[in-house]
Amino acid sequence: MKSICEYIEEDGEKWAERPYISVKEGDGFVSRTFGQVTRDVQSLAKALTARGIRGNVMLYSQNSYPWTVADLAIMGYVGVCVPIDREWTAYDIGHVLSVLDVSAILYEREKTQVIGEVEKRFPGICCLCLEDGFEELIAEGGGLAEMPEGRRDREETAMILFTSGTTNRPKAIPLTQANLLYNWDALNRRTPMSAADVSYIFLPLHHVYAGVANFLYTIISGMQVYLCSDRNRIVEEMLEIRPTVVCTVPLLLARMYEALNPQVMDMLRNIRFLYCGGSFTDPKMKRFFTDSGVTLLEAYGTTETSSVIALAKPGDDNLECSGVVLDGLDVRIIHPDSEGVGEIIVGGGSVSAGYLDRNDRYSEFDGDGYYHTGDLGCLDGEGRLYLKGRKKRMILTANGKNVYVDELEELILENPGIYSAAVFEEGHHPAARVYTDLPAREVYSYMEKVNASLPKFKRIKNIYIKSETEGGRIK
Repeated sequence: MKSICEYIEEDGEKWAERPYISVKEGDGFVSRTFGQVTRDVQSLAKALTARGIRGNVMLYSQNSYPWTVADLAIMGYVGVCVPIDREWTAYDIGHVLSVLDVSAILYEREKTQVIGEVEKRFPGICCLCLEDGFEELIAEGGGLAEMPEGRRDREETAMILFTSGTTNRPKAIPLTQANLLYNWDALNRRTPMSAADVSYIFLPLHHVYAGVANFLYTIISGMQVYLCSDRNRIVEEMLEIRPTVVCTVPLLLARMYEALNPQVMDMLRNIRFLYCGGSFTDPKMKRFFTDSGVTLLEAYGTTETSSVIALAKPGDDNLECSGVVLDGLDVRIIHPDSEGVGEIIVGGGSVSAGYLDRNDRYSEFDGDGYYHTGDLGCLDGEGRLYLKGRKKRMILTANGKNVYVDELEELILENPGIYSAAVFEEGHHPAARVYTDLPAREVYSYMEKVNASLPKFKRIKNIYIKSETEGGRIK
């Protein structure tokens, strides 16, 4: 396995004239070749380092061509990429900057006001707008002769990802190049990908699912990448592009189902590998698509394990499981009950060495290097992993009352418009993050009804709303 900079340099020579990254400009997609992307990556790396930018560099932007170039330039040559949720506020970013030294923030123009607030608290950080400064940086770097030395040590941290900032204590997850690239061989054996494939990316690249499995691995496979221009045009653009490799989530899969017609079904059948992760996929939905000739493969993973832990095998008729454990990973079930259900723990080369700032009582790394997911499940003799829920989690309120998190989450999820919920402790009170595309007023109205049905000590004090493609880790 090579380092990221070695793959980039190899791609620029081997596939110099082949289209690589395509983005919507005007009425059509415009492609940059592997040669052009490599030149831009190296030019940006030269410009950033010439300005004294090294070490941890934060990316605060929606998916874009500058984002992909910056991601590769930082990890390949500059230092450590710190991609964050573009919905984070100045408060969230400030909390991260208080525990992690960052030399620069590359941000999108829409976030100028937020960055202005951040700059007041952290005046020593260089902040560069991607839209306004990208071409200037590329030109500046292109005129420099000295190329920074590539980061060839695969054991050095390449990326730091953060969990949600709404709990006041986001966990910093460092991932080395070795972690990030470890699963490629096993994934490619199960679902072989090549330069003939075309990928369409609409999930946010600041999460490990899309950022690694859907984008970073393309520097190895050589497949062409199309970036979604508008979440409201996903199906339309997929019909135009006819991709062969796609990562999706259950909610967007359901939207494709709602939009089904002969043309859409033909397009879906053309996808060689349609991965679906992020949350539980209804077996009935999986059955419909697989019976219709769509290669739908459920995936399970976490940020702490560099994305994929288990992935369905093409052709496997067992649709009740959440995938088959990837080769090279050691997945165990600890403290199983009489039915073999216990906590899922994961060891192997893709597993992070541990949080930079903290562990917590529910999800942690043990002394043997295993990540304790906090998820409950069981394994069969073929390595199929069956998810059964979360460990019982408890919040101890300020007045000594016990509040069980699963109970509240199940109550919230009785609303079919809310497809995921996470209840956590905030100031000794329950708070909730809900993932939905419902209007905020409907969510707040529903949560008022939920609280009205609960004893005062169980009522959810703060509510944070997120949409599916801006959500949290793969589950």
